[in-house]
Amino acid sequence: MIANIRIRDSGQSKLLCQLDLMRFSEEQVRERMLERGIRDDTFFVCGFVDWNVDSEMSLTLAYALKKCVQELYDGDESIVVHLLKRHVPVTEIISHYYHLVSKDEVQTVTYLLKRDNLLKDILTDYIERGVLLNTEKGFYVAEK
Repeated sequence: MIANIRIRDSGQSKLLCQLDLMRFSEEQVRERMLERGIRDDTFFVCGFVDWNVDSEMSLTLAYALKKCVQELYDGDESIVVHLLKRHVPVTEIISHYYHLVSKDEVQTVTYLLKRDNLLKDILTDYIERGVLLNTEKGFYVAEK
């Protein structure tokens, strides 16, 4: 988890360093920045080299991703990388947990259909998008 660290200076930003977040704690990084005279509000993470991801975030959010990888996914960074590459906000990534169902599509659909609220969620989505109308007479579906 090698982060590109940039600093803001006079409306510009420049690369400060590449930092392996797995090797250092957030406190160690902040102390080192302070020793070098770099204020908290001037440095930020602008992506992860080893993940080939360009996402700007605070150091705190980057360390929240580290915690997510270590504690939720037992060191497997693939889910976090997948979501970052699809520009899912970091706050959403760290507030959701995904678990592997299956590589097989049929098994995955079967699992989804067994979930309590899936059918209700599907109907609600169709109603909200205007594809399905729920009237006193029954359900109407929009034809294309």
